[in-house]
Amino acid sequence: MGAWKEELKNLFYTIFHPFDGFYEMKFRKKGSMGLATALLALYGLVSIFSTQYTGFIFNFYPLHYMRSLQLFLLAVVPIVLFIVSNWSTTSLMNGSGSFRDIWMMVCYSLVPLILFNFVTTLLSNVIIQEEGPILTAFNYIGVVWFCYLIFCGLCTIHEYTASRNILTLLVTLVAAIIIIFLVVLYFTLMQTVVGFISTLSTEISKRW
Repeated sequence: MGAWKEELKNLFYTIFHPFDGFYEMKFRKKGSMGLATALLALYGLVSIFSTQYTGFIFNFYPLHYMRSLQLFLLAVVPIVLFIVSNWSTTSLMNGSGSFRDIWMMVCYSLVPLILFNFVTTLLSNVIIQEEGPILTAFNYIGVVWFCYLIFCGLCTIHEYTASRNILTLLVTLVAAIIIIFLVVLYFTLMQTVVGFISTLSTEISKRW
């Protein structure tokens, strides 16, 4: 129990002091992969909660079409894609951060999104439509804070300057697009192969 308290204390120190916190994470091995993964899962669950329980005045999602697993994957997969893309990119651009460092840094940076999404969901059920800009402001705060933590974290764990970090982020975006293209191409080819095998087996069974 004491270990978890220490991890949570370190987590909140990191999101308020990102340069120092991520430095401690990389060079002094503070932080926990278990906690980081739990935060990623919690982010997915909060996304489901937000979609389902946002006040009806502000909720434009068709709830009768809601698929919890789909919502969870839509929240989590882009984060994992960013981690993989950044790791593959920085491996070629002399980044010093390992996959573990990137995973923990990104997952820790999700805390503002988790907190503000949860708060805005609750607020949406007690405020009127004219007070909607309050929800927008809370969402923007969470997103800006998240982006700031990501930027600070990448500079720290890869030991990049700000300009090199921006360049790396652009290359990471290109890498993510390439990964998506390859994945879509793979599943398209697999679907074609499966369809061919199915058609072939049907023809053989009819002939024999």
